[in-house]
Amino acid sequence: MIRQKLRALRTARMLQQGKLVAHNTSTVGGIAASPFCPKAVQQLQRFKQRQGPFVLLADSIRTAMRHIRYLPPSLRRAMRQAWPGNTTFVLPGRPGLPRACYARGRIALRVDADTTCRRLAALSGGLILSSSLNRKGGNIQTPNWRLRMHWHRHIGGVISGKKQSNTPSTLLLWKKDHFHVLR
Repeated sequence: MIRQKLRALRTARMLQQGKLVAHNTSTVGGIAASPFCPKAVQQLQRFKQRQGPFVLLADSIRTAMRHIRYLPPSLRRAMRQAWPGNTTFVLPGRPGLPRACYARGRIALRVDADTTCRRLAALSGGLILSSSLNRKGGNIQTPNWRLRMHWHRHIGGVISGKKQSNTPSTLLLWKKDHFHVLR
């Protein structure tokens, strides 16, 4: 237990220093960056070979709700029922995050079911910017040290939690007071 906490602290420090970290989520393996570090966001964009948008993984429902521009009671209820879990909500985001977080003023936000993922977000300021652990057109990888050695120029560290399901998250778009299932 103490070893896991120390590993999480070291990994969070890597994120704060602008490095990318391979990590597990409850869905698929991910690659994370600190949304508060422009250098890290640029590295994530280079690694993924696209500009974004990327998913924001929050440490708690409270943290997630602080980044939403419009939060009616029905959306608040849906979030409390779905989180922590594998549901990603796409909804109007408050300004202040990097451009790589937004698409048409919306952000993709999730409080993941994986406790290690949430701990990493908590140690990194409440949020991590994340995407699936693959390069453009490639297969999604499982976070491990062998993978880090292969992509050593990109990945600064690896932290793993429980085994992921290898199924992408459910993606729900909040639009005009109801949800549209995107995936």
